[in-house]
Amino acid sequence: MAYLDGHLDLYDGLTSPTGEGADMPLSAALGRGPAAWVEACGGPSTRVEDVVPIGYRDPDELPTLAELKPELGPGFRCVSKDEVQGEGPSAVGARVARELAAGPGRYWLHLDVDILGEDVFPATDYLMPGGLEMREMVALMRPFAVSPSLIGISLGCYNPEKDPGDVCARALVEAFAAALAG
Repeated sequence: MAYLDGHLDLYDGLTSPTGEGADMPLSAALGRGPAAWVEACGGPSTRVEDVVPIGYRDPDELPTLAELKPELGPGFRCVSKDEVQGEGPSAVGARVARELAAGPGRYWLHLDVDILGEDVFPATDYLMPGGLEMREMVALMRPFAVSPSLIGISLGCYNPEKDPGDVCARALVEAFAAALAG
């Protein structure tokens, strides 16, 4: 899974600063989340080496990441927002898409809109400055979206109540159209 998100979502039921479900979906998928959640999901749904979080930038999560890396093991890899911009969104997308296609063979693309900066996409409950620009997100998504190894796409954290006139919704539709068009 390519996990495009402004957060890592690796908190568990004890480490989450809010206790909110949005802090923990990746943790639950990896079998590290709250035990009841993992059990309700039928156990872990993915292996740590088969998921790559991309675009995280939440400074509050960085100490957690440093603590978790040894526990998650050498198969865990992630790409920060700064790394995306440094290497180039298209290059990161192409590299990770190749890695996922070569490893598990098929992959899922998850997009959480808080990968975008709050000035770019205010229609989310998780506003955070310093995210990607829309064109950067499209360039990052494109290699995943056009690959024959892609099996599905999910979208998270869009809040239509914060989108008067559906401006952000239209921008998302245009972004997906551009990414899927190749």
